[in-house]
Amino acid sequence: MKIRKVEAIPFGVPIRNFADAYADFTKSNAVLVKIYAGDGTIGFGEACAWEPEFYGETLESVSSTIEKYVAPLIIGQDPRNINRIMSIIDANLAKMTCVKEGVDLALHDLVGKILNVPVYTLLGGCFRDEIPVASEIGIDTPEVMAQNALDVLKIGFGVIKIKGSDDMALDIRRIKAVREAVGDKVSLRLDPNAAWTTIGTIKVMKEVEDCNLQLLEQPVPSWDLKGMAHIRNSIGIPLMADESIWTPQDVIKIAEYGAADILNIKMAKSCGLALGKKIEAVAESVGLPCIAGTEVEPGFSIAAKLHFAASMKIHPLASEFTELSLLKENVLKHKFEVKDGCVKVPDGPGFGVELDEDVFEKLVIKS
Repeated sequence: MKIRKVEAIPFGVPIRNFADAYADFTKSNAVLVKIYAGDGTIGFGEACAWEPEFYGETLESVSSTIEKYVAPLIIGQDPRNINRIMSIIDANLAKMTCVKEGVDLALHDLVGKILNVPVYTLLGGCFRDEIPVASEIGIDTPEVMAQNALDVLKIGFGVIKIKGSDDMALDIRRIKAVREAVGDKVSLRLDPNAAWTTIGTIKVMKEVEDCNLQLLEQPVPSWDLKGMAHIRNSIGIPLMADESIWTPQDVIKIAEYGAADILNIKMAKSCGLALGKKIEAVAESVGLPCIAGTEVEPGFSIAAKLHFAASMKIHPLASEFTELSLLKENVLKHKFEVKDGCVKVPDGPGFGVELDEDVFEKLVIKS
């Protein structure tokens, strides 16, 4: 069994307007990665390409890197040797986490199909067949964010994450407006995407104590683990790390600093599932639980994230599926439905979902 062909196809799915501390968006851009085995089986993956402000990778760079650099490295390899293939890519390409995500996901889907098992089986098995889910609401006026929170609840979500900005005073008003709109029973999270300062964070958290937040996520830059630890010791709710988590070694540093209570693992940062599972394993060994985070995934990576969350032994809080409240088109034949705050994990071979060729063709971005 050998890899005979690799394709990278850029596409973009329209989304409802969304903004975070990095930029604002009206489209989820990604690169569909197709890996063909010698017997004709095809594995599908996706590489995130919608936030170059954060990842430093674009539709063009992801597509060309996969076609010109990755494909020659992996054609002829046995796709069942996922770790070996990813090691070969690592040895030839530093960083490029989105590129590696797309290849990793396509390999997992391909091997699952070859072996006729769900991807979660390749990840060690399934702890749950449905995943509790959360959705973000993007930065806007307090009034609009309050209404957006109500709209998310109507979809079926029970957990909402409020995005913060560099205007901490306005963020306080936003948080209070959302809490007033949704009532006391809905779980609220807060994520300023590293836009705040250590002292400012502590002041804001005192101002919103009565909003009963479930957790605070990465208020200060990724490198400031000392600041994260100071914040964690100064507030009364759990602190989640996101921007600070890219590798298993980052988990060890966070544990040494005491800089977080929980970790947000994003496949675009962890180069996909293989390294993501290693991050989770190290986190478990130092007593840090994990969830799967969102990058507004447009298709196959939604299914991949469900399999990842299903395989986690410790999954204490909802994983994040903002895309299910934002996407205006569905490139898959499978429809993910939020029911009672949860989404079912597909159980077919590979990711258990199929591409809707007609919809996808309309969304391809041609050079």
